[in-house]
Amino acid sequence: MSKMGVKHGVLCDTGFLIRLNQPQDPLHGNARDYLKYLIERGHLLYVSTIALAEYAVRGKIENLPMRYFRVLPFNIDHAQKAGELAHIVFSKRDQIPAEITQRVIIPNDTKMLAQADTTDEVTHYLTADQKCEVVYRLIHGSMPLRFQMLSLSTPYHQAFGELGLED
Repeated sequence: MSKMGVKHGVLCDTGFLIRLNQPQDPLHGNARDYLKYLIERGHLLYVSTIALAEYAVRGKIENLPMRYFRVLPFNIDHAQKAGELAHIVFSKRDQIPAEITQRVIIPNDTKMLAQADTTDEVTHYLTADQKCEVVYRLIHGSMPLRFQMLSLSTPYHQAFGELGLED
């Protein structure tokens, strides 16, 4: 996935932010490794104001390493795209497991996916949320999205085709 000189823009979702600040979480190491890898390679890290609002429910934004992130506000072009994506998701409810259709967070997932798809610099979306990945695949099957999904459960060296020898 990664080539020398190619710079990625990675939109980090709420799940990533949570794991980054919870050392006891099983995905904490992967979150730290992704952050270190992306910063060292000069890739751009983005965080949505939506993810920050979700994070702030139980954490303090001041505890995040905000110096590494470019804050992506939710704008009108994002709103239009989010409506289109949410329409796809809601029209395919019969293809979604019940625990996801009951999930109130779907609108926030589609809003952040819309931000990723609308922001030219964003090439990847980093999440720890498997339900968000299901929503992404559902949308991507109907309307190709211009970014790739990265799962925090996959170590960065596997996701980017690195050997991971520095561990």
